[in-house]
Amino acid sequence: ETLLDEELQVICDQTINQISTHSITHTSIAEETEHDKELSKMKNDIIQGNVENTDYSVESGIIFKGNRIVIPENLRSEVLRELHHTHIGIVKMKQLARKYCYWKNIDKDIEQLVRLCKSCAIIRKNPEKAPLHHWEEPQENFYRIHMDYAGPFQGFHFFVVVDAKSKWAEIKPIKQAPTSENTIHLLQEIFCTHGLPKVLVSDNASIFQSTMFHEFCTRNGIIQKFTAPGHPSTNGLAERNIQTLKRKLTAMAEEKLSMHVKIREILFRYRATPLQCGKTPAQLYLGRDIRIKLDAMRPPKESVGNKIFHHNIRNYSVGERVQARWYADNKPTWKFGTIEQKFGRLHYQIKLDNGYSLKRHIDQLARTSVPPKKTVTFQDDRQESITDKQKTEGMDEMMIIQTRQQIERPVLEDIRRPAPEEPILRRSERYRQPPRYLLEYIQKK
Repeated sequence: ETLLDEELQVICDQTINQISTHSITHTSIAEETEHDKELSKMKNDIIQGNVENTDYSVESGIIFKGNRIVIPENLRSEVLRELHHTHIGIVKMKQLARKYCYWKNIDKDIEQLVRLCKSCAIIRKNPEKAPLHHWEEPQENFYRIHMDYAGPFQGFHFFVVVDAKSKWAEIKPIKQAPTSENTIHLLQEIFCTHGLPKVLVSDNASIFQSTMFHEFCTRNGIIQKFTAPGHPSTNGLAERNIQTLKRKLTAMAEEKLSMHVKIREILFRYRATPLQCGKTPAQLYLGRDIRIKLDAMRPPKESVGNKIFHHNIRNYSVGERVQARWYADNKPTWKFGTIEQKFGRLHYQIKLDNGYSLKRHIDQLARTSVPPKKTVTFQDDRQESITDKQKTEGMDEMMIIQTRQQIERPVLEDIRRPAPEEPILRRSERYRQPPRYLLEYIQKK
């Protein structure tokens, strides 16, 4: 027992020394304990053995609860200031107090002291983040869009617009610093393709808060929504696309392409790449996939669609005589020929009688009974008649004329008639003699 009492005495002395300051010592604690009515009565009851709780003890006129000193009321504020030295937090103060001192409701007093400390309030950490609140997904595409600027990066500013539903992105690189005026111009270029949105989400940048920009949105029936200042995650849709854009441009830095070409290639591949939902932005926005170079690896498939057949449509056969529209000097005329080939149901290749071949739509064709062109042959500029025997051998209504050049030319259209020669003045050839009455006169020659 003697050894146990000595150990307790040592522990009590150490505790007293730890919390002792220039104004708090074991002497002042003993004196204040004696002056405190509640603690004075409690000390006497402990000495007399009238306290059932064995945790309490008295050493050198000071009440102990275990190893902790019971602090009188007049000294509690000073002890709290000592515990809060160097502005430690609530948790650390409580841990320190449980080692040295005790009084009723000490934890509440510690919490109140820290909350009232201005210095601690200034340096306190941010509160625990609230659970992430996702924007409600719109019912239709381009109902709500998110926009933001990135840069300057690689000498450009990038205006990024993302559709909230389909994640379809538009990126516009500009050299000039962003202003309300050029932002409106970029939005008008985007809206002429996609239409006007209902809701426009942005940060609190001055270019989005200007009177000019507010008026632009009001005129077009667009509702502006702003993120909280200093909280970019509210506009996370645009922010994530900006970070992705910067990473890709950094990776493409060594490629010798213009910035506009790089942006075009990045957007093209992004729109064809599946998102987390398994669908591409093109599928979600356009309702179909867009073809990229990788699609060339697939074997072609015949398109299966709703084939509409018109049973009463005109039809021509190969070798059939037709007349086709011929356009010269913006004046449509007809040329005669023969069907040479058929393309599908509406297009034909025509071999004209003059040897020219052309393609025509069925609306530019008509059946004809006009026979093929007749040909003649020239020889020594004299025209010879064709015998009846030649006519019966298949040369009906054809004339053969051989020329020195042995050139065959169409008679109906290509042989030009010589222009009529001007009439030669013709004079009378009768014998003329002077009048007889003039014979007696000398004529001057």
